[in-house]
Amino acid sequence: MRVTSACLLALAALLFLGSGESAHADDPLHITTSINYDVRTEEGDVFVTWDVSAENNDSGVFVSSLGVPVLTGATELSAQSADGAPLATSIEPTENELLNFLVVSFDRNLFFGDAYDFSVSYVLPEVRQSGLLVTPFYVFVPLVAMGDEATVTVTTPVATPWVVSLEPASCELLVDVLTCSGSENVYIAGMLEVSQPDAMKMDSFGVSTGAGGSVAVSIEYFEGEDAVAAHQREVIEETMSLIADAYGFPYQNATSITVTHSGRQSVLGYEGLTDCTEERCDILISPGTRDYTLVHELAHLWSDIFAARWLSEGFADWVATQVVGRAPEGLLTGDLTPTSPASVPLQLDEWEDAEPLIGGSDELVETTRAGYDYSLRFVRTLADEVGAETLRNVNRTLAKRGEPADSRRYMDVLEEVSGRNLDLLFLVWVFPESSRALIEDRREARDRYFEVSNRLATEGLQSEPLGAPWDAIVDWRFAAALSELDAVEADIGRAMELEDELRGLKNDADSLGLKVPESIAAAISGWDFGAADGLIESARAALGAYGIARERLAEPRNLWERFGLLGDDPDGELTRARLAFQTGAFERSRNHSEAAIDIVNDASRSAMGRLLVVAGIFSAFAGAIGVAYWVAMLRRRRLTEP
Repeated sequence: MRVTSACLLALAALLFLGSGESAHADDPLHITTSINYDVRTEEGDVFVTWDVSAENNDSGVFVSSLGVPVLTGATELSAQSADGAPLATSIEPTENELLNFLVVSFDRNLFFGDAYDFSVSYVLPEVRQSGLLVTPFYVFVPLVAMGDEATVTVTTPVATPWVVSLEPASCELLVDVLTCSGSENVYIAGMLEVSQPDAMKMDSFGVSTGAGGSVAVSIEYFEGEDAVAAHQREVIEETMSLIADAYGFPYQNATSITVTHSGRQSVLGYEGLTDCTEERCDILISPGTRDYTLVHELAHLWSDIFAARWLSEGFADWVATQVVGRAPEGLLTGDLTPTSPASVPLQLDEWEDAEPLIGGSDELVETTRAGYDYSLRFVRTLADEVGAETLRNVNRTLAKRGEPADSRRYMDVLEEVSGRNLDLLFLVWVFPESSRALIEDRREARDRYFEVSNRLATEGLQSEPLGAPWDAIVDWRFAAALSELDAVEADIGRAMELEDELRGLKNDADSLGLKVPESIAAAISGWDFGAADGLIESARAALGAYGIARERLAEPRNLWERFGLLGDDPDGELTRARLAFQTGAFERSRNHSEAAIDIVNDASRSAMGRLLVVAGIFSAFAGAIGVAYWVAMLRRRRLTEP
């Protein structure tokens, strides 16, 4: 979207011509004018007439001539007195490209208290210029006026195919008549647009978007503007790839683009408007728009990565200025400069969405102009500060993430990509003074976040707990972020306590020839402090049992105890305890250690048990022998009896 050149013309005319002779308090030269702009569609031109009355109220001077402003391209200029006598004229150029002065020499001197009436007429044939366009099917004319009192009327076609728009500027519009008073300077009374929307033609073609892709483009234009459309086609074909390079990522919008020459009502008083849906993008431009404006509107085809107006417009202008510098020589013509400098204050984040400039207040026009000016200047400042390639990297990041950036989001991603603290620049250009405390809170939260993040990395702790504070920072909820970071730092303290306990545990394990498994360290670094606590407690219990078992097995044993250990394997239990400990099975390790202890402690009892068993066996054997002897004796006695 670009501010219409006619609005800029009005401002330029006021600035330039306002430095001329102005009315004194006693009104030395009172000028009254009646001006008519007649759009003659059959002739294809505009016929302009001025009726001027000058009254000399200064007793010290006489007046012999007067300059009347005429639009550039005027032909058939003539002037005559009230009596119909032709008057001598000469052209006096001005610095304003749309205006010259027709100096009319009176046929008599105008003395104090006298009045002089004369008329001027001229024809505007077919003309094409930024801010002034006369063609067979479209006319746009700034209605130039002058005088302490001025009345401006227009004569336009009334046939149905024609659409007429009369927009007031410096004068009041009442029933199709513009009236002005209070200054003898030159000013823009209003703007007249006459068009025939049905008299349109179309040119369709394809444009490569790189990597084998293409987009279908159509230009809809007024009949008779074939040369203009052909030039704009060439501009589109040559600049699309340059725009992509300037942004830093390829075109990825709709597969169809339509550029339509349209009237001021459709473009809301701007020179151009761009709107995209998933299916197509529509670019509306004024028929007499500049090449620069067309490139600016094409650049908006990439603007869906932005949610703030200043970003969209600032980058469209920044990209357009780069394309101007890189385009083939002679391709882009006319005024190739962006918006002229503004003077009204504006913080870019407070620049609201576009409103129609037609019928808009002077404040709206000035604010809009300031928005374009300051947004481009700030983007240029950022490019100087961090480098153009960094800005392109930011654009690529935004395109990849698919979330349009407002002022806050853009500030965050720019800092993320560049690694630079740009708070002061954003306070100067973007955010109002009332946001200073918020920006300071943002800096505190972000700095604290990275301090905690570095501490986690140093301590070998996982960064998972930083998710909640980072989400709060991204959402610009800095109080919540700081609170979350407090909690993280408290957990870091607890982690350090557990790390100390783990180091002590490892020292104890080393003294016993054991290795502490990684499961405890993993639980600590993974912020599972409950699990880490339980594992450390179980490991200490297992270490205690293992140490006791090892000591008991290392103690000297007498023959009786060695006899008691026959058939038992306390060393095997201790080995199994060691293996279980080093795999993190602390409870099983303790059980094996305690089993080894029990075996050693029960050695004497086991020996006695074994002895009793042996004695029992011998007793049973002796008993069996006795029984066998008794049975044998009994049998022998029976054999000897008769």
